[in-house]
Amino acid sequence: MPDRDHPDQTQADAILEALEEISPATIAELATILEAHPVTVERRCRALQRAGEIRQCTGGVYTLADPDAPRVTAITDASTDQHSTNPAD
Repeated sequence: MPDRDHPDQTQADAILEALEEISPATIAELATILEAHPVTVERRCRALQRAGEIRQCTGGVYTLADPDAPRVTAITDASTDQHSTNPAD
């Protein structure tokens, strides 16, 4: 059952779990697996990348930054990130 109080964290966890299974993966592949809009998945991936949890590789695919490291990152909504330089955020 989704955690409706923290949907951003739930989706971030789902992305990390998906990358544990199919890494590397594109935004489109992750969006299909998670049944989410690609733009939403891309925002979560950027937040995870800023947190050091994942990295973007050649060709735009994402992979876990350190597959053996424990996950403890709390992800915030990318649309409220004050440090973003992307006008789409």
